[in-house]
Amino acid sequence: MENYWHICTEGLVKNVIFKSREDYIVGMNAIPVCTLLFNVTVLAFCLMSNHVHFIVHGDEADCRKFIINYRRKLGKLADIKGADVCMKIIDDAEYLKRAIGYVLRNPVSAGLKILPIHYEWSSASLYFRNPIQTAYGSVSDSPRTVGTLSYREKRRLLHSQTKELDRFTLTSENMINPECYVDVRAVEELFYSPARLMYFISSKENMEVELRSDILHKARYNDDELLGSIHNICHEVFRRQIPAELSIEDRYRLAEIVRKRYGIPFKQVARLTGTDPEILRRTR
Repeated sequence: MENYWHICTEGLVKNVIFKSREDYIVGMNAIPVCTLLFNVTVLAFCLMSNHVHFIVHGDEADCRKFIINYRRKLGKLADIKGADVCMKIIDDAEYLKRAIGYVLRNPVSAGLKILPIHYEWSSASLYFRNPIQTAYGSVSDSPRTVGTLSYREKRRLLHSQTKELDRFTLTSENMINPECYVDVRAVEELFYSPARLMYFISSKENMEVELRSDILHKARYNDDELLGSIHNICHEVFRRQIPAELSIEDRYRLAEIVRKRYGIPFKQVARLTGTDPEILRRTR
């Protein structure tokens, strides 16, 4: 097995990339633009508010150009200077399955109360689906395509005039259907059945620690840098403004989310979330 990669960006602390539904759509539409430019095949992806993950197939140089170009496009949405890129080679089928499961499990790992297949900004719902129902709406007899857009619309929505995009179908929100550019068949052949795919999505093992060790070990965040991110998580997950407004149980849930997302020491997590570091260690 050659030229399979897990590519991700380091999670931002002071900022988020995608602040609105419109921002996520911009991020989604940038994926096929970049894959076509650099001849990269996407097997799975997940866009989170402050970082992104891709499982791709292609030459190392092309994959690196893909993520650098994609990251540049995200720079129009937010200041992402701190979002370093990590590329990890995938050299066997079992590791590929675990990596795909890890990527698609990201929303749950981040503390969102949602099934991976219901998270819109990933490829999780594309695999083993009903053939008359796409992940982003019912199949139409005459779906709109990128080719039906005017020159001005295409430039505004995609920032590209690549002709190969013209055959791709659009959702009602002018988002390119991910099934047009994700290699769904390759993933389905890899897992054989939806139950097997769900097993790997649900299996935690040590994948998170293994992958994040390459990305976050070099990151050192002070309290001020983390506070803004923690307040964002409070709002996104718990609909509260600060940790002090949470119940004790939710504070520990918040602490676990922060620890997993940023790889910071237990004492620092406890200090910022109002929890006990010893309890955090015992419940990890």
